Amino acid sequence: MIMKANVQHHDFFGAAAADISDNTDLQKFLESKKVDTTRYEAVGAGFYGGHEGSFSGFIICKDKQKSTEDRDHIIRLSFEEAITKDEFFSLFKRFEVLIASKDGGYGIAEVNGELVISRDEA
Repeated sequence: MIMKANVQHHDFFGAAAADISDNTDLQKFLESKKVDTTRYEAVGAGFYGGHEGSFSGFIICKDKQKSTEDRDHIIRLSFEEAITKDEFFSLFKRFEVLIASKDGGYGIAEVNGELVISRDEA
């Protein structure tokens, strides 16, 4: 199974990687939110953001009750009281997202260096 992000126009695509926090993990987060962790197993996380500052965090879970031997039943679990940006990113020690234009084949390109522009140069 491949998880795929979904937006309206798909002008960019990419990948993400994260290291879980030293202080918690996704399953403990679900427990703190009173989720039935005997049924829902945290297997990932995601977020959706918009240009006007909107943010929606969610936990990706395996629903053990609806899963079969042949296929895991995967859901996005969100909460009526939304997960804030700070709450979401506190679950991770490091979180990186890389996206590239869908045009030009840059999705398979390797980044070869870094350039930092100072305020004086801008």
